[in-house]
Amino acid sequence: TVQTIVAIAKDEDKRISYRQHSGAPGDAPIAVERALTDDVPLNSLFQPLADTPPAALPPKRISDAQTAAYRTAEPTQIVAGKLNPDGTLHIRRDTVVRRKPQSGQERGEVDIPKSKRKARDMINKGEGQRVTPSREQRQRPTRGARAQFHMQALLLKDIPGYADAIKMNLLSKSGLVHNRVARDLNLLESGISEAAFHMRNDELQPALDRHFGIDNLKPSDKSKQADGCTIAALLMMNAAMLHQRIANGAWLSGITDLESAKNQVNVVARIRREWERIMRHDFRPVLEPAVNAIHAIEDTAKLAGLERALRHIAAEAQRIAETYADMGADHAGPLFNRVMGNQASDGAFFTKPVAASIAARLTLDALGPTDWTSADTWRETKILDPACGSGTLLAAILADMKRRAQQQGATQAQLNELQRAAVERAIKGLDINPVSLQLAASQLTAGNSDIRYRQMGLHLMPYGPDRDDPNRVSAGSLELLAQKAIVARHGELDIADDRLASQAVWSAADAELEDAADAAKDARIVIMNPPFTNRAKMGEKFRESDKQALRQRADALEQALVNNDKSMADFVDKNALEPLFTALADKCVSGENGIITMINSTIALSASSALNKRRILAQRFHIQTLLTCHQPNRINLSQNTSINESVIVAVRHADEPKPPTRIINLDRMPIDDAEVADLHECLANCEQGAIPNGWGEVSHWPAERIQAGDWTAALWRSPELAQAAARFAGDPKMKTLSASNLSAGQIGRELTKDFERATDINADTFPVIDSAGADK
Repeated sequence: TVQTIVAIAKDEDKRISYRQHSGAPGDAPIAVERALTDDVPLNSLFQPLADTPPAALPPKRISDAQTAAYRTAEPTQIVAGKLNPDGTLHIRRDTVVRRKPQSGQERGEVDIPKSKRKARDMINKGEGQRVTPSREQRQRPTRGARAQFHMQALLLKDIPGYADAIKMNLLSKSGLVHNRVARDLNLLESGISEAAFHMRNDELQPALDRHFGIDNLKPSDKSKQADGCTIAALLMMNAAMLHQRIANGAWLSGITDLESAKNQVNVVARIRREWERIMRHDFRPVLEPAVNAIHAIEDTAKLAGLERALRHIAAEAQRIAETYADMGADHAGPLFNRVMGNQASDGAFFTKPVAASIAARLTLDALGPTDWTSADTWRETKILDPACGSGTLLAAILADMKRRAQQQGATQAQLNELQRAAVERAIKGLDINPVSLQLAASQLTAGNSDIRYRQMGLHLMPYGPDRDDPNRVSAGSLELLAQKAIVARHGELDIADDRLASQAVWSAADAELEDAADAAKDARIVIMNPPFTNRAKMGEKFRESDKQALRQRADALEQALVNNDKSMADFVDKNALEPLFTALADKCVSGENGIITMINSTIALSASSALNKRRILAQRFHIQTLLTCHQPNRINLSQNTSINESVIVAVRHADEPKPPTRIINLDRMPIDDAEVADLHECLANCEQGAIPNGWGEVSHWPAERIQAGDWTAALWRSPELAQAAARFAGDPKMKTLSASNLSAGQIGRELTKDFERATDINADTFPVIDSAGADK
């Protein structure tokens, strides 16, 4: 029996009711759901919540029976729920807040007031782990509901444009689940939440936070991302699903399925041994981070929470392991990004899957006509992401390669072999976070029932202080700038490279592993969402002295770049990381026909500080496409950021003059991959002007303006306004602010006075209408 503090918000006056629930660990969320939806009196489901917990354990030693009785009486978890105005439920779970233990106590007593405040934040701020309401889990429709749906589908199937418009509504009302993948991913997320809860309840979070480097983050950053228990649960769930698929395939001898493993007395040792046995064959990127998390827990000697978590993970993985083969970037990416939370402390901002899909399609378009049914094409098209994170961009470009091959006639068997060729030979991903690389490996192996990969081009890059050499610090993928294979050293003796201790996170006994420099050089495509964190924020997880050393290392790598390429002195920025990654992409991509696709902040397309960078890029590449979305509240292409972002597609182009740049201004952002497909088809049939289906507008910007650093057309929704702004900017009669000796504020005040004199309207009372139509 578990005691649970519950918080319920459904009254019209928005008050929160606090109660206590007694029962099994999974009973409290169901009781909260009933209280929110069935109008059941709270007193019939819960007991009153006392203002103080049961008396704290006395410092002196007491019997095990007394200790067990105390722990049965004290609350150990919080479940908070609210009923949204649209009728949906929002239920979250977390552990209680405890005071510091007194001398001799094993742990402190529960702090009821702080636990209530935590419950309030769970309701108002979405803190804690989300619990999927039971009514959103698997539902088996009745025979009558299925029959009704099929009859309606038959009646509507021949009405043009009608069936698709109402399909989801019919499916929802009939109780049918249209998308098995989406359904099982909901179960997957709730399974991760449940497993994390078991580990957190066994007080494993401090050890796991240390293991994943979260403990050094300041509280404001730590609260934005997943805690160590959630990360460990996600890693173990991915490993368990892969384990079950291997066992189901029965092609790797000696591997037992999860049903057998989870019923063992020592479930931890059994599952760990199974994963280590599989790793001796391959699949290290998926399994090794999970095994390392188990080792970190074993070091604490607290195994009860891990045992419960692994039994739960094994049970859920058995149910949904085959869905793993059907996951695509549009499914796996949102799950991983949602679970991991904000990774800004590493400078990482996960790309939204729809944005990744758009960028992938525009990139492959830039290759021109290509035979995607040819295995040689797949092996020879090296694709690099030097900051791949969870692999969303790489998974998106892989998915689009498969789509194009299928359109050209490839069978499913061929697609499996082509995907294997890409994963083993063509796709290269670098990152500093082993957890992110596990998610990348999971995404790249998804969508393929044949999982017998022998190697993978994923590399864990050295970052931060070296464990073996305290005087050495590394800057992740930027360390490639110290490799002669990437940046030549003109005029220098043939001295050795700076040591690059990159770790290939995939290994097999008969596979010849490449190092990171070999993986990165001569790429046909570099596709990335480069870190745009300020250099001063590098290494947030490290001590202050290590952070300082890391920034000095970045400066040294920048100097090595400039020594090789003098023009890069005007390209890089001492404050930002993104220009260094863009310079790295320029050095890695093929010098003849390479393509760079970037997710970049839109302000960089006009900022004066980035003028030289734009000019140098335009000299070395044809800036083929700039895409920006102007839909309010959907201007960002990355998770956990609100800045406006654009897609840049740049193609090596030695000939002069260069062609104009295609400007794509979207009025709305696609919401899923089906809408991305529609947008892509509309763009294919729109050379210039309004894009069909209300997507926006295509225009072209002269190459001479692009080469002069004027990329502002991507900032304006209207091509006419972009042209007018360019004319104003180039008008010799227009004074600059510096030439007028006036500040922007002073000019604004003078214009206001002129306006008032001309119109006889007082600007203080003149209503200004914003885009939403509200008076300001």
